[in-house]
Amino acid sequence: MRVIVVISICALVLFGASCNRTNSGKPGETGGENPANPGTEAVDPLLESLNKKITENPNDFQAYLDRAHYYGDKAKYGNAFEDIARALAVDSTKAPIYLYKGELFFSQEKIKEAYEEFKNCIRFDGTNSDCLLKKSGIDIVLGNYDVAREQINTALKQNEYNALAYYMRGRLYKTLGDTSLAASSYKTAIEVDPDYYDAYVEVGLLYAGQKNELAKEYYNSAIDIRPRSIEVWYNKAMYLQETGYRRKDKYKEAFACYDTILKIDKNFVAADFNKGFIWLEYLQNYDSAAHYFSNAVQTFPGYFQAYYNRGLCYESLDKGKEAEADYRQALALNPRYDDAAKALDRLLRSEK
Repeated sequence: MRVIVVISICALVLFGASCNRTNSGKPGETGGENPANPGTEAVDPLLESLNKKITENPNDFQAYLDRAHYYGDKAKYGNAFEDIARALAVDSTKAPIYLYKGELFFSQEKIKEAYEEFKNCIRFDGTNSDCLLKKSGIDIVLGNYDVAREQINTALKQNEYNALAYYMRGRLYKTLGDTSLAASSYKTAIEVDPDYYDAYVEVGLLYAGQKNELAKEYYNSAIDIRPRSIEVWYNKAMYLQETGYRRKDKYKEAFACYDTILKIDKNFVAADFNKGFIWLEYLQNYDSAAHYFSNAVQTFPGYFQAYYNRGLCYESLDKGKEAEADYRQALALNPRYDDAAKALDRLLRSEK
C-alpha cells in the first residue's frame, strides 16, 4: 500500500490579528538610526506629534492609547503595554483600552490573556462590537457556542452591515457542522464587503470539501484581492489536485498554482512535494515524481516523507539500491515511520 503524505495549510482566522514576536523598547524612543547621519537616531514626525499631544494633555487616556497603537504597529510591545498602563491609570473604565490590550496579547499568541481583556472591554461597554466579535472568535474555539451566538447577534443589532459579524456567524455554523448556513453567512459577509478575502477563502474551502467547481471561483476572487497569498494559491492547487481524477487538465492547473507559489517563496517545500505526489500517485510518471521529491529534500533535508516517496519512485523504476537508500534515510530521520519500515522490508524480501 502506498501512503503519501501531503502537507496542507489550515488557516484559522479569528479576527485578522497578526502574530509577531515581542520587541521591547523605551517610551518616546525615535524611529531608528538616521541614515543621513549614522550613529544618531532618525526623527519620526508621527511619534513627535504623539509625544507632544501627551505633553499637552497628560490626563487624556486617548493620547496614551494612540501612542500605544503606534508602538504596537511597530511590534514594540513593551512600549505599547507601558502606554496602555498609563491610559488605564488615567481612566480604567474605557473599553477601547482593554480592546487594544487584548489585541496586543492576541498578536503575541497569548490567547488566555487576550480573552480576559475582551471580557473587560465588554464589562465596560456591552455594545462594543469589536470586543463582542473578537471574544466570540475565541469562544467558538473554546466551544462556548451559545455565548458566541449571543455576542454576534448583539453586534449585528448595533450594525446590520457588520461584515465581521457575518463572518463570525459563518465560522460558528461551520464549527457546528452546518456547512449550508456557514456558506450563507460567509456570502453575506462578502455582500457587505466585496473585498473580504477571508470570507472568499472560507467559502472556497466549503465548496472544495464538496468537490464543487465553485470552489475555484471563490479562490480566484481571493487571489484577485491578494495575488501573493500563498494560502489561497495552495488551497486552489489542493482542490485541483484532489479533483483531477474528473479532468486530467486540472493537474496541469495545479502545477501552475504550485509554480506560482514557488515564485513567491522558492523555499515553500510543500509545492515541490505535492508536484511529486501528482506525478507519482495520479500520473504514474516516476522519473518526474522523483525529480520533484529531490527538489523537496534539497530545500528541506529533514523531509522524511519526501525520501520515502522518492523511494517509491525508485522502486517502481527498478532502482532497488536507490530506493533502499531513501527508505533508510527516511527511517534515520524518523525511526517510527512505519510506512518506510514496511517499504524497506518489502524491498529487501523481493531482492532475496
